[in-house]
Amino acid sequence: MGNNYEFIVAGLPQLALDFQSGSFDLESLTGSLRDMLGKKDNRWLDWLTKGLNGKYMNAHFYRAATQCNNAFIRGYFTFDREIRNIVAAYMARQYGQDIQNNLVGTGELTRQLAVSKAEDFELEYISQVAAEISKIMQSKDPVDREQKIDRLRWEKATELSTFHYFDIEVILAFLLKASLVARWAKLDRETGTRLFRELVEEVKGTYKSDKQ
Repeated sequence: MGNNYEFIVAGLPQLALDFQSGSFDLESLTGSLRDMLGKKDNRWLDWLTKGLNGKYMNAHFYRAATQCNNAFIRGYFTFDREIRNIVAAYMARQYGQDIQNNLVGTGELTRQLAVSKAEDFELEYISQVAAEISKIMQSKDPVDREQKIDRLRWEKATELSTFHYFDIEVILAFLLKASLVARWAKLDRETGTRLFRELVEEVKGTYKSDKQ
């Protein structure tokens, strides 16, 4: 089956509108996309949906994802692991836990997080996002922290799909953002509604920009 990406991407805003944020059904949304995509692209959706399921977020998954042939999957989950490890290190330190035991995977970043005694873990030469996370983690409001961390994820999805218009990267970015909408629709209706509107406007803009 060949994918008519232009048809699918053009329909994303309406597809989103079918799932109002107050009762956002991510599973049904994913199923609708699966019905329009071919076998290969459904494999990329498998990667994404698996990575959004907490029980799979382990060293094995992240190692495999960072070697995936799809650039969006590879880039996003490399970034996601980085965020999760930095946040985990701050939280472990706050609660007096062993940092190493809270980290996923290996590498320069995890080694630095495990051994550094500095307030900011001295990550400026290792991670581009570390300084922003350090500021976020200074907030005493856990909801505020969560919103800002998810904003980083949203922005990464945008970055990875920039200059993509009618291809699987646009669809993966849309679904990743939809998962954030669904999460916040359950946690905080106001935030979920705001993200929902932003998602719809973004995909409308993506379609229009390529048609001009």
